[in-house]
Amino acid sequence: MATTATSDVGPGAGAPFSSIITTVRRSLTSLANKGKQHARKPEDGHAQITRLIAIQPKPDSPPHPPDSQASSAGKDSHEKPPLHLLALPTELLNNILRHLNFVSILELRKTCRFFHTLASPPQLRILFGREQLTTLLLQHCKTCLVHDPFRSNLLSCSHEDEGWPLASQCVDCALVANDERLKIGKRVKLGTEDVVQICRWCGRPIRNHEGVAGPPDPNSPGSRRDGRPFHKGNCYRSYNNSLLFFFILGWVQLTLGITGAGLSWRYWRGAVMVFAPSVTSFLLLWIVMGFLFFRGSRKRAYRYTLLLELAILGCWIPPVYYISMQIVNHPERDVDAAMQAALALFGLNLVFRLFNVMGNVMILCSTPDLTPRKKPNAGLFKRAIYKLMLWSVAWTYPPSVEHRVSSE
Repeated sequence: MATTATSDVGPGAGAPFSSIITTVRRSLTSLANKGKQHARKPEDGHAQITRLIAIQPKPDSPPHPPDSQASSAGKDSHEKPPLHLLALPTELLNNILRHLNFVSILELRKTCRFFHTLASPPQLRILFGREQLTTLLLQHCKTCLVHDPFRSNLLSCSHEDEGWPLASQCVDCALVANDERLKIGKRVKLGTEDVVQICRWCGRPIRNHEGVAGPPDPNSPGSRRDGRPFHKGNCYRSYNNSLLFFFILGWVQLTLGITGAGLSWRYWRGAVMVFAPSVTSFLLLWIVMGFLFFRGSRKRAYRYTLLLELAILGCWIPPVYYISMQIVNHPERDVDAAMQAALALFGLNLVFRLFNVMGNVMILCSTPDLTPRKKPNAGLFKRAIYKLMLWSVAWTYPPSVEHRVSSE
């Protein structure tokens, strides 16, 4: 029977059957290709957050509430809802608003009309309540709107201040505005109700855990006196470095003065223009050293040290002039080692005393306030000027930054 059935199908009958098989294969292949094109890879959490941030509503058409979007009749039941903030319920959006600061709320209001209305001032008053809104306003700077939940970087304000409760000001904005409360020698009240000192090196408030501990107070057992007016980190370290530089420089100047006087005593005892001024400068040098060691850090005696430094500066001019004239007027003579050493030492003493005079003049004519160089709005020229003043103070007498000022 199989042979009979096979013999009934001739060459003409096989063509329609093969065409049907080819058509079915093409249909299955096209369906498989469409399935591959519509297939999506599973997204991780980072990719979903990226899509959530990237998708934004069009600015020209107001967004609709999320309920109307979910219940629109024209949507396909199998299509996933869009991943953006407008798809969240209003109650959840209000809960998000409660955890934002004012800068974030202002930025959110700029995104679209829906959030501009949702985060409007009347809605915020209802959403936060009077007490919470007042607390939130006190935690913001009135100038830059920076949020400080602990108020440790904000200056204190009162009900009498203009714009209260949005009347606090951060330290950076207060420095830019030249607030009188941030002057060295004064005490400032922070938003945490702590009354603290102002650092003499950077001009910022010294919080209780940032200051250098003071000595024990004998009148109050278990407590300590006010510490040094410096932050215990970089500020106090920089101040100690300036003291070390001044200590080393003082010994160098003392060595130069003693050596110069010894050379004049050994080789130039017969030259009055060399011997007499060098001995006089040697005696005045010890008086200046006495001022440095015994005047302390509270007394401003710069007028006396300035006169002494001017006298020492004048004493070193005649020896330098005399030896220079000896070399110029007698070129045929060989310049021996003693003359070269004397001229070098006398010249170094002259230069050092000139710097001391300039430093005493700068300290005497200006207050020891070097903090403006640390202000956020200080320009390049202002920073350079105060940097020069800082080096001049470090050269002359660094403890001058601890002296009492008029505000004390």
